[in-house]
Amino acid sequence: MFFLYILKRFSRNFFLFLFSLSFLYLLLDLIGNFSKLPHSSNLLILYSVYVISYSFENFYPLALIFSFLYTIYHFIKFNTLVSFYSFGFSKNKILFVFLIFSLSVYFIFIVLDNTNYVYFNQKAQNILLNKKLKKENLFLKYKNSIVYIKELKPLLKKAYCVKIFTLEGMKVKKIINIKEAEYKNNKWMGNNVTVKMFDKNRLIVKKEKHLNVLTDFEPLVLSNLKKLESISIKDALLAMKIFKSIKLNKIISILMFKILTPMSLILFLIYLMYSAPVHQRISSISFFLIKSVFFSVFLWGANLLLYKFVKQGVINPFILTLPLFFVLVLDIYVIKKEN
Repeated sequence: MFFLYILKRFSRNFFLFLFSLSFLYLLLDLIGNFSKLPHSSNLLILYSVYVISYSFENFYPLALIFSFLYTIYHFIKFNTLVSFYSFGFSKNKILFVFLIFSLSVYFIFIVLDNTNYVYFNQKAQNILLNKKLKKENLFLKYKNSIVYIKELKPLLKKAYCVKIFTLEGMKVKKIINIKEAEYKNNKWMGNNVTVKMFDKNRLIVKKEKHLNVLTDFEPLVLSNLKKLESISIKDALLAMKIFKSIKLNKIISILMFKILTPMSLILFLIYLMYSAPVHQRISSISFFLIKSVFFSVFLWGANLLLYKFVKQGVINPFILTLPLFFVLVLDIYVIKKEN
């Protein structure tokens, strides 16, 4: 009963703050991009859905903090917190409910970050710029092959006019021409394939109706990494594995920001819980709320600022661990002080 009471109030406040922040962001985005908005009502609705959905990931850590503060404020104002303590519930037991819900939300978004959800912002920008999501004239190196793709449609997982040059040392041993290829089961399935093999002084030409090539060559990773604004965790890890010779600061920074920033704000709940007043007569609730909101926004903003610098290659990506380390030090301090 105790667990469900706190969980119900906290979750309700969380969704209230999350949707409020997301709709405010959508309103500001629509005002800022008013001249670029599509004239089609269907595209406008789709654009709004993409923007709101993408903003959920940006604002859910702040929504967790604000909903926690509002819930604690309600508990203090109506003496609920004192009642919990009088019934023998410790701060750890009360905090446990908040952390369980927060970590559940965190892991839900981690799962979503392994899906196409993470590319909603890119889809929204494509609607805004009236562009189709496709890539053209790509030259890429994969293992001992050079791959040329005339046109790539990542979301459809299709490539057109593909040429694969298989090398042996500095010599071309085989050329595979594919009219159309589709990515299925970790392989590219080519249709209407012509294979040219160079054997000493002979040229051997074979035609195949279907041919599987380029195992584990994922289409979304084929995009130009230098212009990347967002990437799923799965694709980021795969890019780091495949493109070992390329400087991947941007991908590492995106990965660390997605994982570390929400975690630092969730762990900040420990500090807020231990520094919260038990009763409104003991200390000023208003001062506690103002101080907590300021430091929470500052922590979120510091993570965002460091992320922007890291993406530009100005500083090392691992500097993003500093806010998390700072929060852990604060948590250890307040817990030791309480004990």
